[in-house]
Amino acid sequence: MQIWTHRGNPGPENTIEAFGRAWEDGVHFFETDVHSTSDGVLVLSHDPSILRLTGVDRDIRDITLEELHTFRIENSYNWTTLDELCDGFPLATISIDLKSEETVDPFLEWAKGRDLERFVIGSFTSKTIRKVRRHYPRARTALTSIEVLLIAWGLGNLLPSHSGQRMAMVPTSFKGVKVLTRRFERFCQAKKIPIIVWTINTKEELMELEGKRISGIVTDNYIDFI
Repeated sequence: MQIWTHRGNPGPENTIEAFGRAWEDGVHFFETDVHSTSDGVLVLSHDPSILRLTGVDRDIRDITLEELHTFRIENSYNWTTLDELCDGFPLATISIDLKSEETVDPFLEWAKGRDLERFVIGSFTSKTIRKVRRHYPRARTALTSIEVLLIAWGLGNLLPSHSGQRMAMVPTSFKGVKVLTRRFERFCQAKKIPIIVWTINTKEELMELEGKRISGIVTDNYIDFI
């Protein structure tokens, strides 16, 4: 079963140090989030603001990469660019969550000429994923929220056609709808869509998935699962 480290946790969130530690511990599946700086550089961050990690109330989209580097994460760590993560771990499989519409065009530019086979591109915004699929039809993308719900409701036949591989990176339930039903599992298995479940942080939560047709989990606590 694949173990995906969620933002590099339990290390300092979305830093090269955290992902480096995970790699050394044998975890080679990374989940991360990206936002774009004002000068179009994709950096690892879950939040649009740097407030939670630095104490400074600024949005990433409003500052350059150079200025961003003046605000250190937890007063200790530099911000990590997507380039740095990918170049630093060329053999890692990386799930990239595009967190805002401002990230889409910089990502499409970033992806030019790259082998996208080792990436999974996701977003909570269906419009974002549709745009990625139009530009890179062979890219591996995560199911959109709408696609997940359609499958859960038994309407998977309504999914739009797509030549690239899809992956179901899903919680056990979404918007009050149970996702990991037998119907969902059977559909994904028939369509060869791997299921990765987030966010599983305890062995008890993992035991609840026993017998499910899943390929892996995303966790903040990979140490307990390796």
